[in-house]
Amino acid sequence: PALIPAPGNVLVVADWSAIEGRVNPWLSNCPAGEAKLDVFRSGLDPYKVNATATFGVAYDDVTGDMRQIGKVQELALGFLGGPGSFETFGRVYGVRLTEAEVTLAIKTWRRANPWAMKHGHDLEDAYTCALRNKGHEFRAGRVLYQFDGQHLWYMLPSGRILCYPFAKLESDGVSYLKAAWKPAADATEWPRARLWRGLAVENITQAAANDLLRYALRRLDGVVLHVHDEVVVECPEADGERVAAEVERVMCEPPEWATELPLGAAVKIMRRYGK
Repeated sequence: PALIPAPGNVLVVADWSAIEGRVNPWLSNCPAGEAKLDVFRSGLDPYKVNATATFGVAYDDVTGDMRQIGKVQELALGFLGGPGSFETFGRVYGVRLTEAEVTLAIKTWRRANPWAMKHGHDLEDAYTCALRNKGHEFRAGRVLYQFDGQHLWYMLPSGRILCYPFAKLESDGVSYLKAAWKPAADATEWPRARLWRGLAVENITQAAANDLLRYALRRLDGVVLHVHDEVVVECPEADGERVAAEVERVMCEPPEWATELPLGAAVKIMRRYGK
């Protein structure tokens, strides 16, 4: 709330609705992923849809507590998390289940979202095959991997190319140089990180979502800040409603490389910045 517009102005604050939950199945590019996207296209609450599969109740009979469990399922399991991830998100959102209940929640979500585990395995197969076949391209969903003998490259649907530097295929999996980590005092090289399918899913999802943010920012005037999946525009108070409608339109209009991706945004007009 310490961030305020100039006198006579307001802040138009807009953030995408469940951007990761939409981008992730879209990147899988499979029928089951499209079925997940149909939930968003139909305007249904994905957390309540999760709860219907978990508790075997009608959509309109989902309680607030059931929906909260459905929310934890979506956030914890989309990047292939397991019981530990579920319990971590559960603590954040006040969901406490027994071990047996957590196991059931994971099984029912994965059964209702078969695209998720398959997507992770497909990515793992693609980047592993790339490391074994220098110079050849391997596709998984909407992502392309290629190894040049030193670095493992991957191309997003936008055409942007990212890299796992100095990647190696070792006996226990794939590793790469993590130069963002501070090496130990006696280290002779930068630390290495482990690439596994859940991390690959998270990396491409966040990167593609970032591409959507970049696309929206280039098309909006008056942007004063952005936070994760949220864009803040400053404008005269008299223009607030008009600008809010324009910001929502821009954020819900995907670029040419993602025309099939359903987007939604929530927009508020504020005199002080807030969440």
